[in-house]
Amino acid sequence: MSDSSKPDFEPTASNAPVPVGFIVAFVVLFYLSTLYLDGNAGGFDAKVYEPFTSLDVVKAVQPKGNMDPRFEKGKAAYAIYCSACHQSNGAGSPGQFPPLAGSDWVNAEGPNRIIRLVMNGLAGPIVVNGENWAPPAQMPPWGPVITDDEEFACLMTYIRGESEWGNSASPVTAEQVEAVRAEVSSRVAPWTQEELFQTPEQ
Repeated sequence: MSDSSKPDFEPTASNAPVPVGFIVAFVVLFYLSTLYLDGNAGGFDAKVYEPFTSLDVVKAVQPKGNMDPRFEKGKAAYAIYCSACHQSNGAGSPGQFPPLAGSDWVNAEGPNRIIRLVMNGLAGPIVVNGENWAPPAQMPPWGPVITDDEEFACLMTYIRGESEWGNSASPVTAEQVEAVRAEVSSRVAPWTQEELFQTPEQ
């Protein structure tokens, strides 16, 4: 007696071709997926992410730093001459060195006083943003060290224009530095706050 529940044929393997419709559908889906990725994956650039669609768009929305090449030169000079005391962020050191970030001296309308202060140094107490500072050591004169007026001006430009510190004062030119250097060439003593107050800001 035969079992009617069993099929009367055995499955076999063959080399039957894939239906053309399946191939066409796969190609179309692959093409559409590449179009989607190309339009939404930033051209496969790791620097591009949603909602941006290209590296140019990402660059366009990035905050812009100071583009003046003298600013970068001044930043390098600051790292060499000033950061040890006033710190890389311009915040200074409590009880020792006053801040340059947001300083009323740095952000003065003109650079006459701050050029002199850096050129010849400072002795004695100073009031910065209404706070009294009496550093244990006087600020050294940088004029004899930074003898190139352009480098000196770049340093001043960086300090006065570093927006990350909250500074937004006008840049300083080599001509301004040259004029001050000539005026104080015979001075050997550091400035006091009282003396600097007698000098116009610009």
